[in-house]
Amino acid sequence: MSHYRTEIRFGFAERLTPAVKTLLIINGVLFVLQQLFDPYVVRLFSLSAPLVLPWHFQVWRLGTYMFLHADFWHLFWNMFALFIFGCAIEEVWGSRSFFRYYTLCGLGSALFALIPWDPIWGYPIIGASGAIYGILAAFAVMFPRRQILLFFVLPIEARYLVLFYGLISFASAVSGAQGVAHIVHLGGLVTGFALLRWAGVARPRRAAAGQREFLGSVKNAYRRWRMKRLRKKFESYYEKRSGGDGPGPIIH
Repeated sequence: MSHYRTEIRFGFAERLTPAVKTLLIINGVLFVLQQLFDPYVVRLFSLSAPLVLPWHFQVWRLGTYMFLHADFWHLFWNMFALFIFGCAIEEVWGSRSFFRYYTLCGLGSALFALIPWDPIWGYPIIGASGAIYGILAAFAVMFPRRQILLFFVLPIEARYLVLFYGLISFASAVSGAQGVAHIVHLGGLVTGFALLRWAGVARPRRAAAGQREFLGSVKNAYRRWRMKRLRKKFESYYEKRSGGDGPGPIIH
């Protein structure tokens, strides 16, 4: 049985969670630094396929690009989506699992930008959208019937909204639409669904607690078996030394 909630209601998390808060601060601070030191920041830390692949092999760009943004509104909408969707997810998973999932989605989406047939191949890419699309994928899986106001007007269930965005990203990537890294958006969705489906990278807290309880029971069983084995060895040794008179001591 799934631990994820599927109730139909509007609204998201009731509070700002720690990992989301940290990501908001990091992105905000780096945006200010970017404005102060551009174009050097973008030149050094944006994602560019020719600079990541050999022989340049500047692999840090796979992670740094997701903390840079083109302008205020680019930053605002990404962080707004992180806040309204991410907090609800973090409340279920916990901060560590959420942050790990967010980072892996950003890294996975960056790998899609290395595909040579994409029309933006070689152009510098910045923005957290790849990781945000991974967050959307997780939200759709965890809260599929949660109502979201599309364009702040039209109510739509999370699963249909993410499907809608996924189709747009796929069509735009195939058609070669310019100006936006649609292949990175699609990569975020694919990475997110892959992590949720196969990697088990972000289990809910209850599942993690159950796993710890299972491992604890295994360790206790092994400890009891080992003590029983040592007891038999000691009793056998004691009987040999004492000539078999009387039972051996009991070890607690």
